[in-house]
Amino acid sequence: MTKIHILAPIIAEAYTAALMPLFPDLIFSIGATREDEGKGFHGCDALFTFGEFLRPDSFEKNKKIRWVQALGTGLDGIIDHPGLSDDVTISSLRGIHGPQVSELVFMHMLSLGRDYPRIVKNQTNKVWERWSGQTLQNKTIGLLGVGKISEALAKRCKAFDMEVVGITNSPRKLESFDRMVVRSDLLHIVAELDYLVVLVPLSEETRGLVGKKIFTAMKKSAYFINVSRGDVVDEDALLAALSNGDIAGAGSDVFVQEPLPSNSPLWEQANLMLTPHIGGLVDVYVEQSIPILKHNIEAFLAEQETTMINLFNRRRFSR
Repeated sequence: MTKIHILAPIIAEAYTAALMPLFPDLIFSIGATREDEGKGFHGCDALFTFGEFLRPDSFEKNKKIRWVQALGTGLDGIIDHPGLSDDVTISSLRGIHGPQVSELVFMHMLSLGRDYPRIVKNQTNKVWERWSGQTLQNKTIGLLGVGKISEALAKRCKAFDMEVVGITNSPRKLESFDRMVVRSDLLHIVAELDYLVVLVPLSEETRGLVGKKIFTAMKKSAYFINVSRGDVVDEDALLAALSNGDIAGAGSDVFVQEPLPSNSPLWEQANLMLTPHIGGLVDVYVEQSIPILKHNIEAFLAEQETTMINLFNRRRFSR
Protein backbone atom coordinates (compact mmCIF):
# COMPACT_ATOMS: atom_id res chain seq x y z
CA MET A 1 0.00 0.00 0.00
CA THR A 2 1.33 3.45 -0.95
CA LYS A 3 2.45 5.61 1.98
CA ILE A 4 2.63 9.41 1.93
CA HIS A 5 4.38 11.26 4.72
CA ILE A 6 3.68 14.96 5.31
CA LEU A 7 6.50 16.75 7.12
CA ALA A 8 5.44 20.31 7.86
CA PRO A 9 4.60 22.48 10.87
CA ILE A 10 1.11 23.79 11.60
CA ILE A 11 -0.62 22.43 8.49
CA ALA A 12 0.31 18.71 8.33
CA GLU A 13 -2.87 17.56 10.10
CA ALA A 14 -5.02 19.79 7.90
CA TYR A 15 -3.47 18.18 4.82
CA THR A 16 -4.22 14.67 6.02
CA ALA A 17 -7.78 15.66 6.91
CA ALA A 18 -8.30 16.98 3.37
CA LEU A 19 -6.52 14.19 1.49
CA MET A 20 -7.60 11.06 3.36
CA PRO A 21 -11.24 11.19 2.16
CA LEU A 22 -10.00 11.63 -1.42
CA PHE A 23 -7.57 8.71 -1.18
CA PRO A 24 -8.93 6.25 1.43
CA ASP A 25 -6.64 3.46 0.22
CA LEU A 26 -3.45 5.39 0.96
CA ILE A 27 -1.61 5.55 4.26
CA PHE A 28 -0.87 9.06 5.48
CA SER A 29 1.47 9.98 8.30
CA ILE A 30 2.80 13.29 9.59
CA GLY A 31 5.87 14.88 11.15
CA ALA A 32 6.10 18.28 12.79
CA THR A 33 9.69 19.50 12.73
CA ARG A 34 13.15 18.92 11.32
CA GLU A 35 14.06 17.22 14.58
CA ASP A 36 10.84 15.21 14.77
CA GLU A 37 10.32 13.78 11.29
CA GLY A 38 7.50 11.55 12.49
CA LYS A 39 7.16 7.78 12.68
CA GLY A 40 5.94 7.35 9.12
CA PHE A 41 8.96 9.00 7.54
CA HIS A 42 11.17 5.92 7.33
CA GLY A 43 8.79 3.81 5.27
CA CYS A 44 7.04 6.33 3.03
CA ASP A 45 6.95 6.20 -0.77
CA ALA A 46 6.26 9.91 -1.16
CA LEU A 47 7.26 12.87 0.99
CA PHE A 48 5.39 16.20 1.16
CA THR A 49 7.56 18.83 2.82
CA PHE A 50 9.57 22.06 2.67
CA GLY A 51 13.29 21.92 1.91
CA GLU A 52 14.18 23.51 5.23
CA PHE A 53 12.83 20.49 7.13
CA LEU A 54 15.10 17.94 5.47
CA ARG A 55 18.11 16.77 7.44
CA PRO A 56 21.49 15.87 5.89
CA ASP A 57 20.68 12.18 6.29
CA SER A 58 16.98 12.28 5.41
CA PHE A 59 17.29 10.39 2.12
CA GLU A 60 19.85 8.01 3.56
CA LYS A 61 17.36 6.95 6.22
CA ASN A 62 14.66 6.27 3.67
CA LYS A 63 15.75 5.10 0.23
CA LYS A 64 12.17 4.10 -0.65
CA ILE A 65 11.12 7.68 -1.41
CA ARG A 66 10.20 7.96 -5.08
CA TRP A 67 8.52 11.36 -5.06
CA VAL A 68 9.05 14.61 -3.13
CA GLN A 69 6.25 17.15 -3.31
CA ALA A 70 7.42 20.55 -2.11
CA LEU A 71 4.73 22.31 -0.11
CA GLY A 72 5.98 25.70 -1.25
CA THR A 73 7.27 27.42 -4.36
CA GLY A 74 11.00 27.16 -3.62
CA LEU A 75 12.86 23.90 -4.19
CA ASP A 76 16.08 24.87 -2.44
CA GLY A 77 16.98 22.32 0.18
CA ILE A 78 15.42 19.59 -1.99
CA ILE A 79 16.91 19.68 -5.48
CA ASP A 80 20.35 20.50 -4.07
CA HIS A 81 20.19 17.94 -1.26
CA PRO A 82 23.34 15.78 -1.41
CA GLY A 83 21.49 12.56 -0.59
CA LEU A 84 18.74 12.90 -3.19
CA SER A 85 18.73 10.13 -5.77
CA ASP A 86 18.55 11.08 -9.44
CA ASP A 87 15.44 8.98 -10.00
CA VAL A 88 13.29 10.75 -7.38
CA THR A 89 10.45 12.79 -8.89
CA ILE A 90 10.15 16.37 -7.62
CA SER A 91 7.22 18.77 -7.90
CA SER A 92 6.16 22.02 -6.24
CA LEU A 93 3.14 24.17 -5.39
CA ARG A 94 4.27 26.98 -7.65
CA GLY A 95 1.44 29.33 -8.60
CA ILE A 96 -0.70 29.45 -5.44
CA HIS A 97 1.22 32.02 -3.40
CA GLY A 98 0.55 35.18 -5.40
CA PRO A 99 -2.33 36.64 -3.34
CA GLN A 100 -0.91 36.14 0.14
CA VAL A 101 2.70 37.07 -0.60
CA SER A 102 1.48 40.19 -2.40
CA GLU A 103 -0.56 41.13 0.65
CA LEU A 104 2.47 40.68 2.91
CA VAL A 105 4.53 42.95 0.64
CA PHE A 106 1.84 45.60 0.91
CA MET A 107 1.75 45.17 4.67
CA HIS A 108 5.47 45.91 4.76
CA MET A 109 5.25 48.85 2.36
CA LEU A 110 2.31 50.47 4.15
CA SER A 111 3.78 49.82 7.59
CA LEU A 112 7.11 51.34 6.62
CA GLY A 113 5.60 54.34 4.85
CA ARG A 114 3.14 55.07 7.65
CA ASP A 115 5.49 54.08 10.50
CA TYR A 116 3.02 51.56 11.86
CA PRO A 117 5.28 50.37 14.72
CA ARG A 118 5.17 53.94 16.06
CA ILE A 119 1.37 53.90 15.82
CA VAL A 120 1.16 50.65 17.81
CA LYS A 121 3.60 51.97 20.42
CA ASN A 122 1.60 55.18 20.81
CA GLN A 123 -1.64 53.25 21.19
CA THR A 124 -0.07 51.11 23.91
CA ASN A 125 1.16 54.24 25.70
CA LYS A 126 -2.08 56.19 25.01
CA VAL A 127 -0.19 58.89 23.10
CA TRP A 128 -1.99 61.03 20.52
CA GLU A 129 0.58 62.04 17.91
CA ARG A 130 0.14 62.94 14.24
CA TRP A 131 2.64 63.02 11.38
CA SER A 132 2.72 62.89 7.60
CA GLY A 133 2.94 59.43 6.08
CA GLN A 134 4.01 58.38 2.62
CA THR A 135 1.63 57.37 -0.14
CA LEU A 136 2.27 54.54 -2.59
CA GLN A 137 0.69 56.51 -5.41
CA ASN A 138 3.13 57.35 -8.21
CA LYS A 139 5.98 55.51 -6.50
CA THR A 140 8.22 53.21 -8.56
CA ILE A 141 8.59 49.60 -7.44
CA GLY A 142 11.12 47.14 -8.80
CA LEU A 143 10.31 43.44 -8.67
CA LEU A 144 13.54 41.46 -8.69
CA GLY A 145 12.45 38.18 -10.24
CA VAL A 146 9.42 37.90 -12.50
CA GLY A 147 7.32 34.81 -11.90
CA LYS A 148 3.79 34.00 -10.77
CA ILE A 149 4.08 35.89 -7.49
CA SER A 150 5.53 38.96 -9.22
CA GLU A 151 2.69 38.93 -11.74
CA ALA A 152 0.13 38.86 -8.92
CA LEU A 153 1.95 41.62 -7.03
CA ALA A 154 2.33 43.81 -10.14
CA LYS A 155 -1.43 43.71 -10.74
CA ARG A 156 -2.08 44.89 -7.20
CA CYS A 157 0.58 47.60 -7.45
CA LYS A 158 -1.18 49.08 -10.45
CA ALA A 159 -4.35 49.35 -8.35
CA PHE A 160 -2.32 51.70 -6.12
CA ASP A 161 -1.18 53.73 -9.15
CA MET A 162 2.43 52.60 -8.84
CA GLU A 163 4.95 52.28 -11.66
CA VAL A 164 6.09 48.66 -11.90
CA VAL A 165 9.52 47.61 -13.17
CA GLY A 166 10.34 43.94 -13.69
CA ILE A 167 13.96 42.90 -13.21
CA THR A 168 14.65 39.52 -14.79
CA ASN A 169 17.00 37.44 -16.90
CA SER A 170 14.18 36.97 -19.42
CA PRO A 171 12.52 40.36 -20.13
CA ARG A 172 9.14 40.03 -21.81
CA LYS A 173 5.87 41.88 -22.13
CA LEU A 174 3.52 41.12 -19.26
CA GLU A 175 0.31 42.73 -18.11
CA SER A 176 0.71 45.25 -15.23
CA PHE A 177 4.44 45.79 -15.83
CA ASP A 178 5.33 49.24 -17.15
CA ARG A 179 8.76 48.09 -18.27
CA MET A 180 11.28 45.28 -17.98
CA VAL A 181 15.03 45.43 -17.49
CA VAL A 182 17.64 42.69 -17.48
CA ARG A 183 19.01 41.57 -14.14
CA SER A 184 22.53 42.58 -15.17
CA ASP A 185 21.31 46.21 -15.01
CA LEU A 186 20.18 45.84 -11.39
CA LEU A 187 22.87 48.15 -10.04
CA HIS A 188 21.70 50.94 -12.35
CA ILE A 189 17.93 50.54 -12.09
CA VAL A 190 17.80 50.55 -8.27
CA ALA A 191 18.74 54.25 -8.29
CA GLU A 192 15.30 54.94 -9.79
CA LEU A 193 13.26 52.83 -7.39
CA ASP A 194 11.27 53.80 -4.32
CA TYR A 195 10.82 50.12 -3.42
CA LEU A 196 12.91 47.08 -4.30
CA VAL A 197 11.20 43.75 -3.68
CA VAL A 198 13.17 40.49 -3.89
CA LEU A 199 11.25 37.58 -5.40
CA VAL A 200 13.95 35.47 -7.09
CA PRO A 201 14.35 31.82 -6.10
CA LEU A 202 17.53 30.85 -4.29
CA SER A 203 20.26 29.40 -6.50
CA GLU A 204 24.01 29.67 -6.78
CA GLU A 205 23.42 32.52 -9.19
CA THR A 206 21.20 34.50 -6.80
CA ARG A 207 22.97 33.74 -3.52
CA GLY A 208 24.21 37.08 -2.14
CA LEU A 209 22.76 38.89 -5.15
CA VAL A 210 21.74 41.93 -3.11
CA GLY A 211 24.65 43.38 -1.19
CA LYS A 212 26.53 46.55 -0.35
CA LYS A 213 26.75 47.86 -3.93
CA ILE A 214 23.00 47.57 -4.41
CA PHE A 215 22.13 49.26 -1.11
CA THR A 216 24.60 52.06 -1.74
CA ALA A 217 23.12 52.68 -5.19
CA MET A 218 19.54 52.93 -3.87
CA LYS A 219 17.85 56.20 -2.96
CA LYS A 220 18.22 57.15 0.69
CA SER A 221 14.43 57.47 0.70
CA ALA A 222 13.91 53.98 -0.75
CA TYR A 223 12.71 50.82 0.98
CA PHE A 224 13.90 47.24 0.54
CA ILE A 225 11.67 44.17 1.00
CA ASN A 226 12.66 40.51 0.87
CA VAL A 227 10.03 37.78 0.59
CA SER A 228 12.23 35.30 -1.27
CA ARG A 229 15.05 33.62 0.66
CA GLY A 230 17.42 35.03 3.25
CA ASP A 231 20.53 33.86 1.43
CA VAL A 232 19.73 36.06 -1.57
CA VAL A 233 20.69 39.06 0.60
CA ASP A 234 23.94 39.93 2.36
CA GLU A 235 22.47 40.50 5.83
CA ASP A 236 25.58 42.33 7.08
CA ALA A 237 25.27 44.74 4.17
CA LEU A 238 21.56 45.20 4.90
CA LEU A 239 22.29 45.92 8.54
CA ALA A 240 24.94 48.47 7.58
CA ALA A 241 22.63 50.14 5.05
CA LEU A 242 19.91 50.51 7.68
CA SER A 243 22.31 51.76 10.34
CA ASN A 244 24.04 54.22 8.00
CA GLY A 245 20.87 55.58 6.45
CA ASP A 246 21.75 54.35 2.97
CA ILE A 247 18.08 53.32 2.68
CA ALA A 248 15.04 54.54 4.59
CA GLY A 249 13.99 51.12 5.84
CA ALA A 250 13.36 47.49 5.03
CA GLY A 251 10.95 44.64 5.52
CA SER A 252 12.00 41.01 5.59
CA ASP A 253 10.05 37.78 5.92
CA VAL A 254 13.08 35.54 5.38
CA PHE A 255 16.53 35.25 6.91
CA VAL A 256 19.78 33.35 6.46
CA GLN A 257 19.19 31.55 9.74
CA GLU A 258 15.65 30.68 10.76
CA PRO A 259 14.39 31.08 13.38
CA LEU A 260 16.28 34.38 13.57
CA PRO A 261 18.60 34.08 16.62
CA SER A 262 17.60 36.24 19.56
CA ASN A 263 21.06 37.86 19.57
CA SER A 264 20.82 38.99 15.95
CA PRO A 265 21.24 42.78 15.66
CA LEU A 266 18.48 42.77 13.06
CA TRP A 267 15.93 42.58 15.89
CA GLU A 268 17.09 45.96 17.16
CA GLN A 269 16.76 47.93 13.92
CA ALA A 270 13.91 50.39 14.34
CA ASN A 271 13.58 50.86 10.57
CA LEU A 272 13.33 47.13 9.85
CA MET A 273 10.00 45.28 9.82
CA LEU A 274 10.47 41.59 10.69
CA THR A 275 7.99 38.83 9.98
CA PRO A 276 8.73 35.14 10.76
CA HIS A 277 8.55 33.59 7.26
CA ILE A 278 4.76 33.74 7.13
CA GLY A 279 4.30 35.13 3.62
CA GLY A 280 2.64 32.03 2.21
CA LEU A 281 0.88 30.79 5.33
CA VAL A 282 -2.76 31.84 5.29
CA ASP A 283 -6.06 30.35 6.36
CA VAL A 284 -6.79 28.91 2.91
CA TYR A 285 -3.32 27.52 2.16
CA VAL A 286 -4.40 23.88 2.27
CA GLU A 287 -7.50 24.65 0.23
CA GLN A 288 -5.35 26.44 -2.37
CA SER A 289 -2.97 23.52 -2.74
CA ILE A 290 -5.36 20.53 -2.73
CA PRO A 291 -6.16 20.68 -6.50
CA ILE A 292 -2.45 20.40 -7.33
CA LEU A 293 -1.81 17.69 -4.74
CA LYS A 294 -4.85 15.67 -5.84
CA HIS A 295 -3.74 15.74 -9.47
CA ASN A 296 -0.16 14.84 -8.61
CA ILE A 297 -1.12 11.96 -6.31
CA GLU A 298 -3.32 10.52 -9.03
CA ALA A 299 -0.45 10.82 -11.51
CA PHE A 300 1.93 9.14 -9.05
CA LEU A 301 -0.44 6.23 -8.42
CA ALA A 302 -0.94 5.78 -12.16
CA GLU A 303 2.83 5.90 -12.71
CA GLN A 304 2.36 8.93 -14.96
CA GLU A 305 4.70 11.29 -13.13
CA THR A 306 5.47 13.24 -16.31
CA THR A 307 1.93 14.64 -16.19
CA MET A 308 2.37 16.16 -12.73
CA ILE A 309 1.70 19.86 -12.21
CA ASN A 310 4.88 21.86 -11.51
CA LEU A 311 7.10 18.90 -12.27
CA PHE A 312 10.77 19.83 -11.80
CA ASN A 313 13.08 19.08 -14.72
CA ARG A 314 16.03 17.32 -13.09
CA ARG A 315 17.90 17.00 -16.38
CA ARG A 316 17.74 20.75 -17.02
CA PHE A 317 18.91 21.52 -13.50
CA SER A 318 21.89 19.20 -13.80
CA ARG A 319 23.11 21.15 -16.80
